[in-house]
Amino acid sequence: MNDSNHEPNMEPGVDGSSAAGESALVQRFPASNLQVLAHFYRGELSRANVWRQRMDATTHWAVVSTMAIISLAYSNSDASILLLPFCCVLLYLLLHIEARRYRYFDVWRMRVRMLEVHLMVPALLQGQALAEGNWRETLCNDLLAPNYKMSRIEALGRRLQRTYIWLFLIVLGTWFLLGLGRAGDNALNMEIFGGGDIPGIVVVGFMALFYTYIFAILIMAGPRQDTEIRRKEPSRTHWPI
Repeated sequence: MNDSNHEPNMEPGVDGSSAAGESALVQRFPASNLQVLAHFYRGELSRANVWRQRMDATTHWAVVSTMAIISLAYSNSDASILLLPFCCVLLYLLLHIEARRYRYFDVWRMRVRMLEVHLMVPALLQGQALAEGNWRETLCNDLLAPNYKMSRIEALGRRLQRTYIWLFLIVLGTWFLLGLGRAGDNALNMEIFGGGDIPGIVVVGFMALFYTYIFAILIMAGPRQDTEIRRKEPSRTHWPI
């Protein structure tokens, strides 16, 4: 710590501990570098917000499209029951789009969190045990060669766990109940689920394989992990950065 922090002619209202924290931070990073990092932080935060909004837009369209197709299938008795398998395909395409956006969002989110932990926390806590590690090297390598922080399967699994699995289950239940309703007093048979030149057994087989694939993604992605905010017992030792 510099001796200048204890000079008697310190300006009124300036806390000694705050001055010490600023001095320690300047020793870690020159003033010019701090300005660059501040602009860098704002830029990465803006990127993360943009990709978060894009993810939310995809989720919005998935929910709206699902509700619209279900409403059409139930409100119009002449509507083909094949609308619901089509809805599954549409949801799957939106899931892939959202998973891709989620992977981009995770890149900027990781950078923002690293800067928050390793720049802002030291400025607020002086003389405390701080999370260090090789974060500078990690961040530099990521700037030189940006890459995703999670696999496509993991991203698909996370978005399924958060939102899409419920939409898929709603469509599946609606499809089955609609088939029961159209069967009436007659015995339920697979041909009810067909339409046009597509036999019902083909549609049933497609739905069985499709949902097997969806649940396989959930299994491969692993159990749902709580984020930092959702943890019941927050601890810096559990942070992924």
